Amino acid sequence: MRTYLSDIVHRIALPSFRNANGDTWHEIMGIIEEYLINLRHTVHIQEWKDEFGRTFKNFIVRIEGKSKETFILGAHYDTFEDTPGADDNASAVAVLLGVLKNISPSEPLAYSWEFVLYACEEPPFFGTKNMGSYKHAARMNPADIKCMICLEMVGYFSNEPNSQHYPFSPLKWIYGNKGNFLLGVSNRNSRKIAREIMKHLQGCNPSFYRKLILPFQLSGLDWSDHKNYWSHNIPALMITDTAMFRNSNYHTSKDLPFTLNYQLMERLALDLVSLIKKG
Repeated sequence: MRTYLSDIVHRIALPSFRNANGDTWHEIMGIIEEYLINLRHTVHIQEWKDEFGRTFKNFIVRIEGKSKETFILGAHYDTFEDTPGADDNASAVAVLLGVLKNISPSEPLAYSWEFVLYACEEPPFFGTKNMGSYKHAARMNPADIKCMICLEMVGYFSNEPNSQHYPFSPLKWIYGNKGNFLLGVSNRNSRKIAREIMKHLQGCNPSFYRKLILPFQLSGLDWSDHKNYWSHNIPALMITDTAMFRNSNYHTSKDLPFTLNYQLMERLALDLVSLIKKG
C-alpha cells in the first residue's frame, strides 16, 4: 500500500492543481472520481454551484452495514491558494483511498460507513456554508450518525527534539516535544465515541496515537471539516499530525510529496481498516 499512497500524493500534490478557484479544478475532480471508480466502489456525487457558476463536488462512497447507524470518514481534497498541499491534504486523500482499496464494496460490516472526499475546506470557503463538509453535514440526520472521523494532514512526522509545538504550551508535558505521533482531537460532546475510536487505534499501535479531548474550546482545534459536524450536533473526531504546530511547510510552496512519511501513512490506513472491519 505504501507505493499506492505515494503515487497518489505525487500525482495530485502539484502547485495550484487543487485550488478550488483555479483553472485545473475540473481536472482534480475528475481524478478523484477516477480513483474511486477504479477501486470498484459506487460513487455518489453531491454537487453544487456558486454564484459564479463554478461547480464543486463531494465524492461519497457508502457501504451498508448490519446496522444503519453510520460512521463517516472524510478528508478534503482542495488546497490553500497555489500551494501543492502534499500534507495538506493529499496525505489524507491518499489514506482514505488506501482504506477503500482494502475494503470490498460488499464487505460485511457491523456499522454502515460513508467515505467522503470534500471540496472547499480552505479559504475563502472555510467557516462558511460553502464548505463541502457543511453541505454534507447539513443533509445528515444526527440520530443516524455514530461519529464523523476527519483526516486532516496525516503525513508529516519528525523524531527531532522540539519538532512538536502546541496551541496550549502545557500540553508538551503530556505529549512530548517530538512530532512522531498522530493526535485524535475531539470536543466534550463527542468524548465517549472518540475515546472508543482512539482506544482501538491505540490498541493497534500504542505509541503512535494520542488523544486530546478538552472540556473547553481552544483555538485551532476546530480548523477542519469536523467543525461542521459539531455545529450540527454530530459527534466528530479529527485525526491529525497537528499541521502548523509541527509542519513548517504548512500553507507554503514547500509542502511537497518528498516531505511525507509513507510508511506511517500506511500504518494509519491499515489501522483504520481494522477499526472499520471490527465487529
